[in-house]
Amino acid sequence: MPPYRSHIHGQVAWLAALDVACLAAGCAIGSITRFAPEEWGDYVVSHMDGWLILISGVVVANYLAGGYRLQATYSRFNLVVTWLFSLIFATVILSVTSYGWFRLLLGRGVLFLSLASYSIVSLALKLFVYRALFRSEWFVCRCAIMGTGRRAREVRAILESKWVLPAHRVVAFLSEIRPEAQRAEPGGIMDGVPVLLFRAEETEELLRGLGVDLVVAGCEDSQPAQIGVRRLRRLRFRGVEVLTAPAVVEIYCGRTPLELVNEAYLTDIALISEGPGVAHWKRLADIVFSLLALAAFAPVSAVIALAIKLAEPGAPVLYVQERVGRFGQPFRIRKFRTMRQDAEADTGPVWAGPDDPRVTPLGRFLRRFRLDEIPQFLNVLVGEMSIVGPRPERPEIACELEKVIPYFRERENVMPGLTGWAQIRYPYGRTVEDAVRKLEYDLYYIKHMSLALDLQIVLSTLRIIFLGVPANGE
Repeated sequence: MPPYRSHIHGQVAWLAALDVACLAAGCAIGSITRFAPEEWGDYVVSHMDGWLILISGVVVANYLAGGYRLQATYSRFNLVVTWLFSLIFATVILSVTSYGWFRLLLGRGVLFLSLASYSIVSLALKLFVYRALFRSEWFVCRCAIMGTGRRAREVRAILESKWVLPAHRVVAFLSEIRPEAQRAEPGGIMDGVPVLLFRAEETEELLRGLGVDLVVAGCEDSQPAQIGVRRLRRLRFRGVEVLTAPAVVEIYCGRTPLELVNEAYLTDIALISEGPGVAHWKRLADIVFSLLALAAFAPVSAVIALAIKLAEPGAPVLYVQERVGRFGQPFRIRKFRTMRQDAEADTGPVWAGPDDPRVTPLGRFLRRFRLDEIPQFLNVLVGEMSIVGPRPERPEIACELEKVIPYFRERENVMPGLTGWAQIRYPYGRTVEDAVRKLEYDLYYIKHMSLALDLQIVLSTLRIIFLGVPANGE
């Protein structure tokens, strides 16, 4: 059996440990390169506090940026951004600490050589070794799916996606023989994977024989299997991960399927999501970030305002629109105008789209780089919005969606944001089905809300803006 027993647990701990090893190697190489053989050992020992702060800063920054997820190694952009962020973060922490302690914790030369050596070793591992290693037979996660219908096929597609690391392989679909069945039909093959028939009392023996690491239950399209909770619980104690089909979607796709949601589930989310401490730090980050952004984008804003006036002299520069804020409170959002004046005079409020004919050529450019949203930093500064959160809806559209989508208003329990989990995972949507999918991403964000997740969303948003990479889910 492969030593990596779980599909997700333990990734952060041992990837961080590997990073610490790379840092230690980099620090050793930097010291050896900088000092004579008889000096470098004494330097390392006498500056141990500086080494510890440097290593801690890099590890914390990588964790905050999501660098200790195997899936992150599939994006070269994410790797480079995380690497740069960790180096800058660690250097700033080291500089601040040196200033506070009134002495230089590490020399500039040895610091540069150490970080350069770490970067070469770490990036080489992540770019060339990790992806090959975790797709090898040694680390593959063997899976069995209980069900043989459409849902079972969908779960298999998720598990065997190239974005899932370590690699997962479905070795069997399981179909339970009902007690009332007079005889068992042949199992056969489905999409190249054997279908195995079994009775409930044979579950543990069958799965042990298959040598599986993960069992996905609840994939039947019709009548659910009769396998008892006690048997599934026993599998967990035997070291086999057990998940339901909706849980697979939540863990591997980053969204909460609506079929998983009920009043009890929403109550659990309310109890485990954003606490007072996170809320205060999030608000502080919003204030600092919005002030810096408004100052940095002031010259750009002046140029945009002039361009809008020249393109459409009679139209106002800013477009002010009512949106639904936290707890359903309305507020007025400000954006640079990207549509022609009176664009909704005939249609009324409608969904925006990627190729919206109402958008002007200048507006298309502003939307491409999200420059039209610069004035919304004012909404963030006054506390009507956050940098990260579900995008605020227009009241008319929110009322319509509330009628056809259950729990749609739950997204209003947190502060709306300039960007959000749904925005980086799903493209523009103009249908109710699109709104359902975005709500699933919003519910996932509300459940897992943290400063670390916010940072990942901001970095991914920058990727979409500067590289033109489209938002995509699973």
